Amino acid sequence: MSWIKESKLKGQDLPPLFQAVSLNAPALEALKQLNEAVAFGNSALSRVQEEAIAAVVAAANRCRHEAMTRAGFLRRHTQDATLTSQLLDDYTQADLDSADRQMLGFAVKLTREPGSVTREDVEDLRAAGFTDAQVLSIVLVTSLCNFMNRLADGLGVDVPPRYQASVQRWLTGPASHAEWLLRPKEA
Repeated sequence: MSWIKESKLKGQDLPPLFQAVSLNAPALEALKQLNEAVAFGNSALSRVQEEAIAAVVAAANRCRHEAMTRAGFLRRHTQDATLTSQLLDDYTQADLDSADRQMLGFAVKLTREPGSVTREDVEDLRAAGFTDAQVLSIVLVTSLCNFMNRLADGLGVDVPPRYQASVQRWLTGPASHAEWLLRPKEA
């Protein structure tokens, strides 16, 4: 549920964020197509890398809905609740290889200080082993995730209680106590 009226779409089982956009059918269709084109295994990155970016961007933005949702996808693809929890808390302390740490650092910089990104940042990604197609995917996935975070927070989309309970069962470490992550949005 969101803070705005949603369309009653028959025969469509949409995630809460997509349901919140349902009043604008063309925007909903474009949003679905954009998600499929940029992420969900369709980028030059691995699905785990896509979901790691999504989780870290959501954590940087303190976007509860997207952090829980994307962390759920990441855990499903990695089968590693500890790593997923670490990424929600502090990716710099997570058990990652140097290339993925560089990728996530770039994604956080692009999220928090987009105007400070330089050619050197892209060169650092190349030096870490990323191709230009992968660099493009890092930027596209990061940008998409920031957009989705703004939609979720701007429309008041929250995590369904059953899903929240499921995530809370496997969260570990500091993430399992993070108030921003665990406290439901006010209705």
